[in-house]
Amino acid sequence: MTETKQNSRKPAPGVMGGLVLILIGSIFLLAQMDRISWAHLWAYFLVGLGAILIVTGLFGIGRHGRGPTRGRFIGGVVLIVIGAANIIGLNVWWPYLLIVIGLVLVVSALVPHRS
Repeated sequence: MTETKQNSRKPAPGVMGGLVLILIGSIFLLAQMDRISWAHLWAYFLVGLGAILIVTGLFGIGRHGRGPTRGRFIGGVVLIVIGAANIIGLNVWWPYLLIVIGLVLVVSALVPHRS
């Protein structure tokens, strides 16, 4: 009985927590080595967190038996867009991009799909 409980344990909290700690450590290491700017530290964190969300969504980590995790993928893309826009200097334009993505999601949810 204990073997089946150990084998059925979901690795999501450990994997997510470990990936986030690796991300934070890597960002601080790169900042101390002057590879990235301290001013954009939060933007690099958003890009990394977005990548983690996409990877965990694609590999099904943390799904707990549910269907595909489209929400993690969309959230990851949004975080990457916000972070990357601020890193490359497009911080004025990213809100418009979020509005367009939101409109596309709403329209795609309301329009009936052909089977």
